Amino acid sequence: MSPDQGFEERQWERKVRGRVFRLVFAIFVLILGGFLIWKLSSLILPIIVGGLLAFLFRPVKERFKIRWLPHELQVLCSFAAIGLLLFFAFDTARKQIPDDKQKLEFKVRLKYKLNEKYQQLVTKSPEAKSSMLLGLIRKEVDPLMDKVNELLELDPEEGKLFLKYRATVGRESSSWTASGTGKSPTEDKFLAYFRANQNTRKYAKPEEAPAAATAATAAVAAPVESPAAANSSSFEAWILAPLIFVFLGFDNGQMRRYLIGLVPNRYFELSLTLLDRLDDAIGKYLRGTLTECFLVGLTLCLGLILLGIPVGPAIAISVIAGLVNAIPFLGTLIALAICLSYALVAENIKPLIPGLNADNLPLYVLILVGITHLLDDIVFQPFVLGSAVNIHPLVVVVAIIGGSLILGLWGMVFAIPTVVVVRTAVETLFKELKDYRMI
Repeated sequence: MSPDQGFEERQWERKVRGRVFRLVFAIFVLILGGFLIWKLSSLILPIIVGGLLAFLFRPVKERFKIRWLPHELQVLCSFAAIGLLLFFAFDTARKQIPDDKQKLEFKVRLKYKLNEKYQQLVTKSPEAKSSMLLGLIRKEVDPLMDKVNELLELDPEEGKLFLKYRATVGRESSSWTASGTGKSPTEDKFLAYFRANQNTRKYAKPEEAPAAATAATAAVAAPVESPAAANSSSFEAWILAPLIFVFLGFDNGQMRRYLIGLVPNRYFELSLTLLDRLDDAIGKYLRGTLTECFLVGLTLCLGLILLGIPVGPAIAISVIAGLVNAIPFLGTLIALAICLSYALVAENIKPLIPGLNADNLPLYVLILVGITHLLDDIVFQPFVLGSAVNIHPLVVVVAIIGGSLILGLWGMVFAIPTVVVVRTAVETLFKELKDYRMI
């Protein structure tokens, strides 16, 4: 055997050993990674949320780029600006949070108004004949109304506290009347609602709701995890989100350079292109989604103000509705439930649009939410998101359902961004591999 042949054999054996080692190492990494993901699955969402917050923070950080100022001080200035903004936002939101008295009044008023509206819908005039459709509707809705009434019913302690608050209001109104300033506008209203709620009868007959009773019994019998233990584990996991946000906020491209440095020279340009495309796709989606949520909230806010709802509650409802709009499909239903709940209990409403009857406020709110949803589908999404989420509707539906089955509500939230990332990665890999004649 010549020296050249022996050298070639040794080289070939070395390549084989290298391939076997890489294959074994890859299998080991996959097994270890799968095991860690399975055991540490509760950390996945906090890590993703922290990374997305850092991604959204990056444009703010770039606004504070000053050449003569160290990078760490620039990041601290950005953190300070965001902190001040969040402080004022939370302080404004805190003022809208009802106190104990307002919460009790809300429950009493909501129960009274729901029953009042429902009775108006199902009550027939004496000469009206029995309607089969109305009977079918009542058969399904009556047990639901009974459950809602049970949920909104004040327990004995809450009832005593409510009567104590009303007694205080009564004494204040008596002093106002004695001083000649007139009666309190809410002197007897909530007390009348409370007494009417106590006389609310059950809509469904006992034999009509056996399934509900069985479900309630099963819910009581089902084992419940300790709330303290669940909250503790959840809190420990979600500590990661702000930590990752802070560390990635101070990152000045070191992590990107480290990941690129691990790639072989042959795939350097491919990896760089892939990272740039993913960065662009995720950025477009996140910024587009935030803009879309803002436009949806702004539309709802303007519509609610035109319907006569005060500015404070209109802004609070619109902010919540705009945020939940990021949840596909479910966000619209949540926004509709919030708006209708307020419309049912709202009183002394004077619409700014002439010709509107305040008694039909729930119907107007339903129309407003429908118009907002149409604007979102026809105008906001196509023009704001553009091609960032140009995905077939069937893929969107399958992704959302699959995400909800895997991670519940969070799965629905991250379904579309995951599809965007996977689609961008696959398209970029195939295109670049063909361009570089690797496949």
